[in-house]
Amino acid sequence: MAWRAFQSKHLNAGDYDPESRTLTIQFVNGAVYNYYDVPQTTADILFQTGSSQEYFNDHIKGVYQYMKVSDGMSQRTGRRSRSTRF
Repeated sequence: MAWRAFQSKHLNAGDYDPESRTLTIQFVNGAVYNYYDVPQTTADILFQTGSSQEYFNDHIKGVYQYMKVSDGMSQRTGRRSRSTRF
């Protein structure tokens, strides 16, 4: 993945796969979600806008199907993993 950092209180980093049209978002709490069937232009605007949280809330959250792929917890220890800035 080619993670791109956000300047946001809630969004840490993201990546977009144009072949599957999947947008992956890591939140600052470490949770990672995949959003499906997201158009390339929507992902591009999210990564380019200066207000990524607002754009995410208005144009992605509640619009596209999603699945939580990680909750930021380590599988072995049950401890929250460190949120890494990309």
